[in-house]
Amino acid sequence: MAQSNADRVSQAVVAEIKRRVMRRLWWWVLAGGGGVLGWGLVILIGAVASVTLLAGTGQWFANLFGPSPPAIATEMSRPAEWLNLATVEGAPLGVPNVLALAVMNAASDGEAYGDRYYCSNQQSAGESCRQAYHPGVLGIGPHGVTTLGIGYGLMGIDSQRGLIPAGQSPHATLWNVATGLKALAHDLRAGWQAGLTTFHQTVQTPPGWRPSGSYATQIRGLVQSYDAGPTLGAWALAPWSHKTGQFTDPGHQPEWVFVVGTAPIGPAGTAAWAPPTTVRTRNPKTGQVTVTTQTHAVHYQDLGEPLQVWGTTQSGHHVAFELSSVPGSTVPVWSGGVVWGARVPLTGPNQLVMIHAQWSNGVRDTINWPEQASGAVGTVQLISNTQALHRWWAAIGAAATHTAGTISVATLEDAIGAVMLHESGGNPTLYANGNPHGAYGLMQLEPATARGLPGYVPGARHNPQENLRLGAELLTALYDQTHSWHMTFAEYYNGSLPPNYHPGMTWAQIAPAENFVPAGGNTETVAAYADAMVAEMALVKHQAPTG
Repeated sequence: MAQSNADRVSQAVVAEIKRRVMRRLWWWVLAGGGGVLGWGLVILIGAVASVTLLAGTGQWFANLFGPSPPAIATEMSRPAEWLNLATVEGAPLGVPNVLALAVMNAASDGEAYGDRYYCSNQQSAGESCRQAYHPGVLGIGPHGVTTLGIGYGLMGIDSQRGLIPAGQSPHATLWNVATGLKALAHDLRAGWQAGLTTFHQTVQTPPGWRPSGSYATQIRGLVQSYDAGPTLGAWALAPWSHKTGQFTDPGHQPEWVFVVGTAPIGPAGTAAWAPPTTVRTRNPKTGQVTVTTQTHAVHYQDLGEPLQVWGTTQSGHHVAFELSSVPGSTVPVWSGGVVWGARVPLTGPNQLVMIHAQWSNGVRDTINWPEQASGAVGTVQLISNTQALHRWWAAIGAAATHTAGTISVATLEDAIGAVMLHESGGNPTLYANGNPHGAYGLMQLEPATARGLPGYVPGARHNPQENLRLGAELLTALYDQTHSWHMTFAEYYNGSLPPNYHPGMTWAQIAPAENFVPAGGNTETVAAYADAMVAEMALVKHQAPTG
């Protein structure tokens, strides 16, 4: 991916901070007359400046002290702990559990204490606005801002909306979910698009808040992501070593591991997305006017929890996980939540290495253990390439069938799969380099690139199925121009190639002509990259589901 504007701005800001700090240091040196007091001030201010400059570099500290332990499940699977609660509270109100989990996902990542702070600079943060936007010790950091409101916990119920009774803890899971779902059910009577927008504006955000982007479209995309296939996540209660980046347990004693997951195995349904629209068409020859009514619906399928969960140890043995809601279960769980749990060694020859789940319709999913550690790079993949292809193959097939043109559907499927695996690893919510304004989704489409494609509609990049379709359109267009998969993959990655291009050039050499660096200092040649992608395309043919 190209070096983003945010990266360049960040570098400029750091340079400016350094310049200002040095100017202040020289002033203090002169003020101290070069004596002991002056040098003492220099040392003191230098130390304070260092702390201030490093205060916002959490990744730097993570790299210094080692990776943090794996996060609680994954972004998509985390709300699954509350699937049973969402079903019990939502079904009588007519709120599908898949919609409830999507709302939790966007509001709090499915965490009881996953509060969202709404700040006076029209930004939201996962911590206090005063902490997220502190002014800095030397007054050279971002200006301080105030908190306009707090969206509490699972459903994101805002503190300024008068929905929280006196003495009521907004983090009480049963109260939070029930209150949020009642408000959501009331608003959905106007249709999902208008209802979700109203819910976000009147329940989750403080008065006067100006949301960026379409909240309703975001939630619809999450619903479609949940309905695309199974999700599975896990976490452990165990000691962790930041030095080694591994769980530490010299005695190889069993520790609690918890698993949550969902799959679209429940009843399917259809809801109104927006009111029907009337279209009048006039025949220019006869003058006859034809009136047609277009409906706008959203399709969904309710989610279900796994029927069985088990783990595989390094020695090849299987470990059964127990459901916390079973009478007599000893699995510790948060009030209102349901998880699968087992005590299993995390180190030694019998350590847990994989977790599997099966649902009542026979669908299975598998994840490696431990999952990706936060702050770590390239430790353990969340899911394998085969699992990613299985999860998205139906959507890849639909995109290829819709777009194929001069390319066979089977060939285009292989190409889409190869690009998806390389660009996102099958992660439908991935931002390139964490930049929310850059490439996004399964096919890592830049905003400007997506807008130029025939099938683009607002919000399409954030819908996994539409993201795949847009990527398929781009691949087809490039192949029709180049008639070469090597050139197609190279131009998909870079955007375009300069007139003086030759296959032996590195991406770093191409960058000055294109003002675009897919990866800073990338010394890989275009030919090597294209060869690897064509080989990946061939692997997809063997890894993809059959039948």
